[in-house]
Amino acid sequence: MTSLTIGGIVSGLDTKSIVDKLVSVQGNSQTLLKNRQIEQNSAVSAYSSMLSSIGSLVTQMSSLANTSSWATTSATSSSSSVTATATGSVANSLTFDVTSVASAHSLISNGSVNSLSATVASGSSITLDKNGTSTSINVGTGSLSEVVSAINSANAGVTASAVQTSPGTYRLQVASTTTGEASQFTLSGLSGFPGAGAQMNILAEGADAEIKIGGSGSNAYTVTSATNTFSDVAQGLSFTVGKVEAGVTVGSAVDTTKVSDQISGVVTNINNLLSSITTNTAWDSSTKTGGPLLGDSTVRALQQQILSTVSGMNAPGLSVTSGGQVQFDKTTFDTAFKTDPTGTMAAYGASSSFTAATGKSASASLSRATSATQAGTYAVDVTSQAKAEQWQVIPPGTGVVGRTVALLRGSTTVKYDVASGEDASAVAAKLNTMLAQSGMGITAAADASGNLSFTSTNPGSAGAFEVKFTETSSGSAVAGATVSQTTEGADIKGTINGVEATGIGNILTVPPTSDDPSAGLSILVNSTATGDIGDITYKPGLAQQFGSLFSQMSDSQTGTLVQAQTTAKTQVKDLQTQIDAWTDRLAAYRSSITAKFTAMESSLSALKAQQSSLASFFNSSSSSSSS
Repeated sequence: MTSLTIGGIVSGLDTKSIVDKLVSVQGNSQTLLKNRQIEQNSAVSAYSSMLSSIGSLVTQMSSLANTSSWATTSATSSSSSVTATATGSVANSLTFDVTSVASAHSLISNGSVNSLSATVASGSSITLDKNGTSTSINVGTGSLSEVVSAINSANAGVTASAVQTSPGTYRLQVASTTTGEASQFTLSGLSGFPGAGAQMNILAEGADAEIKIGGSGSNAYTVTSATNTFSDVAQGLSFTVGKVEAGVTVGSAVDTTKVSDQISGVVTNINNLLSSITTNTAWDSSTKTGGPLLGDSTVRALQQQILSTVSGMNAPGLSVTSGGQVQFDKTTFDTAFKTDPTGTMAAYGASSSFTAATGKSASASLSRATSATQAGTYAVDVTSQAKAEQWQVIPPGTGVVGRTVALLRGSTTVKYDVASGEDASAVAAKLNTMLAQSGMGITAAADASGNLSFTSTNPGSAGAFEVKFTETSSGSAVAGATVSQTTEGADIKGTINGVEATGIGNILTVPPTSDDPSAGLSILVNSTATGDIGDITYKPGLAQQFGSLFSQMSDSQTGTLVQAQTTAKTQVKDLQTQIDAWTDRLAAYRSSITAKFTAMESSLSALKAQQSSLASFFNSSSSSSSS
């Protein structure tokens, strides 16, 4: 049954308006809650905006703190065929003559065949000899197409192609994938190309690039490179030559433009963050309203920390204005960098100093640090030193001739077949050339007794390798020879500030998850001693300091601003719960007073009906009496 609401029909009152006003008065509490929720939502948005800015600054500060990657020099070249690149932070210049450029060794068949299916290898395999290493390549039936495919599949440092010199005429061309004198090779086992003499002739001879420094002077000297690039001739310069020419000058000059632009970008974002803090915490006396973070001590503290960090670090070029902003003076930065590049980089990145313990021959320097690493002095204790892997080969009395020496590290193998007339010293020299080209990080040496030794250039377990000494003809181990690992590669072990550190080679690293102030600190240790070797003092520069500050603010679990935002979000939810409760309460209140007014109207209606009935009764009685 539908209830009937009577709106002042009898009483003449505007009961709906009265109900609305009564409910509105009761709803003032809900309105206050809604206003508070709007304020908290504004605070959540303000925190989100600042956290976004801080996230970008964390990335920028990490890049700026990595001063080893600063591009602070620019390179020039007097020749269009010589490309120069600056690789350091100092100015330099070099003049030289390019006397030859590097070339890759290549062979061409001395004759041709009339189809790709023509047989050019009589046997099932051909032999590639390069840098003293022989590689047997299976060529199937020996057709030209199979030979080309087999050479390319062998991954032996050469590529092959069937060159069509005219319709129905094909020649085999094979070229080294690298340049330089060491790219020379021979190919045997081919017999299907017509013509006298060798089946494969030299098309281009592999040669090193060469430059001459000093012109025609008596002290002039030459430098060679297997490629056309020279990286170690002049400090801070790398250059690539393109043709033979005289009087080329390359140079590098200090140019901090890229770093200055990087710092300017950081300063712009810091100032945007500072302005955001000022706006969100301001009070407008004319409107009597405040920003969403008015009175928030967390963001005010962040503002003060930013300004005090800039003021206290004295990073060249940076200062704080009277209006509470950060300003960058490029000229001041340039002057400071040219005067003291090391000190300037330390002011922005980080620096360290080491004090060796009494009687200990040791040194340690900063390798890297994270935003969690705090400034301080930390004791360094070495449990065991890093060791470089070493192997030794002691040949039998018959020596090394006719034997193969192979070194294996991971998927890389370098092997050398010892030729007649070569002794251990010659083998070591040949192997050193091959090892350098392979990048294996191993050096070879020979002693007066004709023994060979091999040592990893870097200490640590990652430098592990294996040596094999076999008969070239059979591949079996050489009888009477001794092949042994004399030293196993081992990583350094020790502690920093009493915390067990991870060792990789000579580098000790405190786990980044450690609760210790040294968390994330990595140091390069050189020590002939164990035990307490001394103390390292770590001092973060401005970028590293800011990285730490901003990370503390924005950490997803413990960040101060993140926690403040979480609190604001919780308050928004709590307020919504209270608002919803008030909505139900006001609906019940409206229903209640509406029912009371309806009851009143009903009562008034009944009374009015009784009044009308009584009036009719009395009027009827009066008429009767008159009659």
